[in-house]
Amino acid sequence: MFKNIYIPIFFGLLLSNTLQAQDASVPLAEGLDEKQALLSALNTERNEEQDILDSRIKQIDMRVSELDSQIKQTSSTSGKLQKVVERVQVLEEKQETIERKSLNTYRYNYSAAVVNLASLEREIKPLLLFNASKNFFATLEKTSNPNSYPGYSKWFNSFKAYVRQNNKKEATLSILNHIINTTSLISEKTPLAGPMASGIFTGISQFITSLGKRQKDLKDESIKMFKLAAVLSQFTHEKNLIETEWNSITKNLEELQSLQQTAFTENFKDILGITRNEFIINFLDENDAIKRFNYIKEITELIEAKIDFQKAKDPETWKEDFYKQMVTVQSIKIRFGTLTFRIQENIEKYQILIDMYKDDPIIGQRIRDLESKLNSLKNTFESTFSPQEYIKSSTNMYVVE
Repeated sequence: MFKNIYIPIFFGLLLSNTLQAQDASVPLAEGLDEKQALLSALNTERNEEQDILDSRIKQIDMRVSELDSQIKQTSSTSGKLQKVVERVQVLEEKQETIERKSLNTYRYNYSAAVVNLASLEREIKPLLLFNASKNFFATLEKTSNPNSYPGYSKWFNSFKAYVRQNNKKEATLSILNHIINTTSLISEKTPLAGPMASGIFTGISQFITSLGKRQKDLKDESIKMFKLAAVLSQFTHEKNLIETEWNSITKNLEELQSLQQTAFTENFKDILGITRNEFIINFLDENDAIKRFNYIKEITELIEAKIDFQKAKDPETWKEDFYKQMVTVQSIKIRFGTLTFRIQENIEKYQILIDMYKDDPIIGQRIRDLESKLNSLKNTFESTFSPQEYIKSSTNMYVVE
């Protein structure tokens, strides 16, 4: 069944919580989740420190200009030498300040990568399907199932009796009898799409032809059910074309989960020394947004200490491992954003399908009922994910000096 393919996968994507600040020390603004709030707080801290460092660089540049003027005006050799030495010291301080600016930016960028990586756990991880999707896909399955329409099951029993009684007289009916007996063991649904459908329709046509004038009511009912089966067959065919895309989406989402898990291990366990069990307890399974915020804030403080340690330990190549992880996390986020585009596009295909059949005289009312469920699903998805904004934020997740 189609619903068993995708329901546990992409529509389990977590619905983001709207958080209210409960602690004045935690800058959770209304409408921001902890990821947005934390990144905003980190960027504010970075900007404040950068402003201080920029101001110091300006002061240093002014001092250098003063020293240059004094060197030109000083006639004594010892005096010039003293000013030159001071100039070198001031320039060294400037270089150290520039490096501090670069380090400050690097701390923020790697922190942003780790914060986004933590959030990806909650965004990609399959959880329970929200009600809007349950309602839509349950209604979709019911709409395409002929047995859910009044009179079809009773009529189909008459048709099966005809096939059973005449299957030894004609090869076509013999094959059809086998199909009906086989599929009835698998599902209550009549196979109206795929290779079995043509055999069903051939048999129904023969059944109608076999009915005499004394069986007018049954013949009229059979023609009515034949029309229902025919339109549902085409509807199911169109529906199945849409549903094949979910297989690819599911596979890509599972690949992303694998990449995210590898990135998690490399960053949290290997670089920061945080076990997965600790992360699950303090973040994934924690329902208090303030506690989640504070936990990730502690991790960003750990990141600063780790970067400072690596820089002191290996001044030449300390950036390489952090840069590799930042690129990896950004790539995963962009791919996930692209997947949400595909999910959104596939949901829109159901609207096209509905538009094709909602005025149909036979199944139109069912299709219109289905449309209301689809609108609820689309609204829920769009309020949770904005693919364009997600990709935009992923592209711009790092600060460039």
